[in-house]
This record gives sequence, structure tokens and C-alpha cells, in this order.
Amino acid sequence: MLALEEENGLLWICAGGRLGDEAYERFVPQFEHIAEREAGTVPVVIELARDFSGRDLGGLWRDLKFDIRHKDCFGRIAIIGDSKWEEWGTKLSSSLFRAEMKFFPPTQRSHAESWVRTVEDAA
Repeated sequence: MLALEEENGLLWICAGGRLGDEAYERFVPQFEHIAEREAGTVPVVIELARDFSGRDLGGLWRDLKFDIRHKDCFGRIAIIGDSKWEEWGTKLSSSLFRAEMKFFPPTQRSHAESWVRTVEDAA
């Protein structure tokens, strides 16, 4: 299951179960539509449901190509989850993204939203 919701320029993504090709095929056009409408980059919060079990291996290559093609579309990315492997995965994935990524436990959901909406000066 992969659900997207846009809220005041922020993209909320809820992921549960095992993500297959059908989730990807629904996600891409929705994301591209939002990215085309928004000026600059789109901040993203990804909530991983308790039953989230990742992406099938065949989809990882497809995901990587998507990430590279859209690298300039992402603002900060907050990952909300409750397991150590999700936190570890966020740290590993952050090296593949130009966007800043950070992991938050479910108790810090509002802090995650505030963090992705904050733009720090690079100067």
C-alpha cells in the first residue's frame, strides 16, 4: 500500500506492506504532477506503517533510477518509522539523495513535519 496526500506544498506518503510495481506505477505520475506544480523543491514526509516490509528487489533498481531522474525535485525528506532497520535504511539512503534526509520515531510526527518545512540558509 502506498498512499499520497498533498497538504500545503508538503507531500505525505504512507507506505505499508511490501511495495510492488503497481505502487510505483501509481506513485510516479502523482509525484511528477505535484513536482511540476510546486515552485522549487517538494518537502516530503514518509510514514512507514508497522506492517511495512520494504520494496521487492526488482524494484530497487527502478527506484534508484527514479531518484536520480528527480533528484532536484525533492526538498527535505523525513522518514517516520518505529524500527531500527528503518532508521538504518534512512541513513544508508541519505547518501544517495541530494536532499537532506532524517529519521523520526512516530512520537515525533509533528517535529518531522516542522523539520521538512524549514529551509536553512546555506550561507
